[in-house]
Amino acid sequence: MKISSKLFNEQQLSLLSKQMEKIQSVQSKISSGKNIVFASDDPVGAVELSGLNDISSKVQQYINNAELSLSRLQMMDDTLEATKNVFIRTKELAIQAANDVLAPSDRESIALEFDELKKELISLANTKDSTGAHLFSGFKTQTVPFVMDSEGTVSYKGDRGVINLAVSESRMLESTIDGGSVFKDIVTSSGVSTDLFEAVDNISRSIRTASSGVEAAKAPGIAKINLTNEDPGTYSFTITSGSKTADFSIGITGSDLSDLATAINAADLDITASLEDSNTTLKLTNQYSYDIEMSNVQIPGITKSQTDPTSFFTFQPVDASGNNLGNSQTIYDFDQTIASRLDEMMTIQNHLSNQRAKVGARINSANRQTDIMRERHLLINKDISKLADADLAELVTQLQSQITSQEATQKAFVRISQLNLFDHIG
Repeated sequence: MKISSKLFNEQQLSLLSKQMEKIQSVQSKISSGKNIVFASDDPVGAVELSGLNDISSKVQQYINNAELSLSRLQMMDDTLEATKNVFIRTKELAIQAANDVLAPSDRESIALEFDELKKELISLANTKDSTGAHLFSGFKTQTVPFVMDSEGTVSYKGDRGVINLAVSESRMLESTIDGGSVFKDIVTSSGVSTDLFEAVDNISRSIRTASSGVEAAKAPGIAKINLTNEDPGTYSFTITSGSKTADFSIGITGSDLSDLATAINAADLDITASLEDSNTTLKLTNQYSYDIEMSNVQIPGITKSQTDPTSFFTFQPVDASGNNLGNSQTIYDFDQTIASRLDEMMTIQNHLSNQRAKVGARINSANRQTDIMRERHLLINKDISKLADADLAELVTQLQSQITSQEATQKAFVRISQLNLFDHIG
């Protein structure tokens, strides 16, 4: 069978074209470093590679979410630590202010520092993360969460939302804590609800109150007690004389102290209670001249410090002749005093510690999830690399072989094309 020159030429040109396509394909793989440049290179492998790339992209997003959560939570932890340090400072100042030898000006200086500490707390509560979002605003991340009005009252402008981020196909991680839970929802050991800012205000007011009143008053053997406020209600207090102590809870209406005198005389205190000034003054006398102390006064309706504290009792030490010994002392409700605030501050410190523990647990979870996803991402990328990355040494060998084959084909084609009719006949 003979083949015409035209058909031969067409076959050779087609062969050369296919060889050039193979060479170009290998060159593309070498230049890109990829084994699959076009889907046509390996249709099955291309589909598999596309699926692996999708999984890798999702896993990378999980890693990004975990890292963002970790960043937020670490910033929250730092903020809570700084907040706790502020309250440690407030406790130090409160103990300092409770010293009886301090002058009113000294206590006022301490109270002024509390005003600055409150501003610091507000600044901490309004902390932003690396993206500019407020950490403690709930879902309202662009809203300043804590705002102080002209009266010094701090209100929460955020919501109670908690931002969750997907860190795996089945795991959502809480990356925030709402500001209300951290800075507002605090219940003291006495069952009274308070917040960090109100607590600072309370101790500040208590320090200022201490300049004009006391939480306990003492007299050497004889004292006179008067009511300064005649609001009806059940008044509670403690009287100590020598080694004996008694707690009282007396309903008082108006200025008449008869019921109080009766109760004290009935108690085993070695004290005689007598009435003067139409039953409006109560005179206490210890028969052995032991000190008489009145403390722990509790008045209905007073559960925290007041800007203008209300007093209900004055306590005046006197001698046997009825002459005053020193100045009269104003006794305030215990809830208005510095001592009552120390317990409140300890409760807040414990609350902050609990919040840090909650954040710490989430940080640990975020770290573990990040490690898991990074390891998974590494394994997926290894599979992608096996499928997609070119074997350069093998491709170079292929290229050299294909170029050699192409050159041989070209030489043969040229040689055969130059033969004339007589060459064929001969």
